[in-house]
Amino acid sequence: MSLALTPLPRRVAALPPALPVVAVPALLALPVTRDGAGPADLLSGLVVVYCVIRLLRERRRPLSPAAALVLGLPVVGLALAAMGAFSSQAGLTGLGRYLQTFVLVPAAVLLLLRDRTGFRLVAWSFVGLGLCQGAVGVLQFVTRTGASYQGANIRAVGTFGPQDVMGMATAVSLGLVCAVGIALGRVSVRQRATAAGCALVLLLPLALSFSREPGSRPP
Repeated sequence: MSLALTPLPRRVAALPPALPVVAVPALLALPVTRDGAGPADLLSGLVVVYCVIRLLRERRRPLSPAAALVLGLPVVGLALAAMGAFSSQAGLTGLGRYLQTFVLVPAAVLLLLRDRTGFRLVAWSFVGLGLCQGAVGVLQFVTRTGASYQGANIRAVGTFGPQDVMGMATAVSLGLVCAVGIALGRVSVRQRATAAGCALVLLLPLALSFSREPGSRPP
């Protein structure tokens, strides 16, 4: 029997559709390999598969023509770029990687975030990621185990390591933006207060990343 004719189990259907998306930022808190890969890369691909299966089972129309056009335009550019690669293997590998990053995963997230509740759920996951990375970064600053900055290993880089000095700053900044958005949103007073507190806390690791400090030098 085809997937389109099989309804979702009640327990699965009751779960927020955006729940798998939340797991991706959670895995971004784990250290990555030397080539920049990590568990989040694999999970983001599984999120795309989950989205396709859910759409088939729910018999939903995936995208409007306008949305399909916007998400499909990068495919043309990426395909042309892959054709100009120095080898066919490198071209296909790069094409798959960039399609996942710029087309498939954004489309899956767009389709899985169906309401404000799902959006807030994902936003809180980014706040959690920022807090986790920020805590590691502050510890690196205090114990002088971070990346090199003006002769001292005090630059907060989180689990991204010295090979990606802007990784933690990016994660913390995204968490800060999400926290401010939640604090200004239409949620309960407790959520707004918690989000505002998280935004204040995230200012410290962002400052310790020295991402915009005058005279900053690469490690």
